[in-house]
Amino acid sequence: MRVSAGILTDGSGRVLICRRGEGRKNAGLWEFPGGKREDGETAESCLARELREELRLTCEDLRAVCVTEAQGITFDFVAGRAVTEPTLTEHTALAWAKPRELLGYPLCPADTEIAERLALNAPALKNFLWDYDGTLVDSYPQMVGYLREICRDFGRDIPAERIAALMKVTLHHAADTLAAELGVEAQTLLNRFHRLRAERAELPPVLPGIPETLKAVKAAGGRNYLVTHNDMSAWEALRRHGLAALFDGGVTREDGFPHKPAPDSIRYLLTQHALDRRETVMIGDRPLDTGAGNAAGVLTCLIDTDNRFPDACCDLRASATTGLAARLLPPPIPCFGGETNA
Repeated sequence: MRVSAGILTDGSGRVLICRRGEGRKNAGLWEFPGGKREDGETAESCLARELREELRLTCEDLRAVCVTEAQGITFDFVAGRAVTEPTLTEHTALAWAKPRELLGYPLCPADTEIAERLALNAPALKNFLWDYDGTLVDSYPQMVGYLREICRDFGRDIPAERIAALMKVTLHHAADTLAAELGVEAQTLLNRFHRLRAERAELPPVLPGIPETLKAVKAAGGRNYLVTHNDMSAWEALRRHGLAALFDGGVTREDGFPHKPAPDSIRYLLTQHALDRRETVMIGDRPLDTGAGNAAGVLTCLIDTDNRFPDACCDLRASATTGLAARLLPPPIPCFGGETNA
């Protein structure tokens, strides 16, 4: 089965999306309008018919621009310009959205990739702000081990998974929670944690796909920046991994900014390096990272490998660090490249 889906714009460059009704597959999700191709139809003629039948909509300049596969179906995406106003007949709602606004709608699986390609090329991303622990490097096993060792010294054996869950909120949250259970001061735990980490200076492994993504950013003319609560040891680790040269700057604990989700460190980088907010994304593995990005007015990408934060507010969500280059640097949709209406 083949389906035609329309990337239809109005006079101001907004794109039409519609919400599927109850009782249909993917009910309640938004989609680019269209439908199944009948015998003898082209992708363009199929879309023109479906738009007349479902939305009483007339379009012009229809041209097939790309093909995708989703849920066992082949989708032909057809670009065009709306001539008349759509009318609801089968859908429960419609919206004209600027390309960047598409990231705020829950879309059908077949439409998500296309929406991201439109959104992330309006304008294209150039500035990539990276959290360190859990985003660039897999340091959580080491850090959890340090806290677990400290807890054992105080007579408690805390399961690693519980410590990891606490640390995924923040290190200070973990220290506060565990200190209350152990009957000690949180700062005592933090001091011992930082001392252990500095003394052992273990090199955490780089997460899969991260070197490739950092290099892809540079190859595309973009810039990478480090935004971490960690100290200068993060730079040393990146140097030992051969990745420090791929960064154009950053902030660490020594710079004295409030911890994320405070946006101060991101705002500093925006100002210091004259970064355009529309071309900037904050990437991290915790809601505090995306919260800081949201507050600073940049796009955000949450890497949530264990689906710990399903309700976190973010523009993009990834289940792994592999494939990030394709997600964050997608090719433009033909005939839509170069749009800048965010």
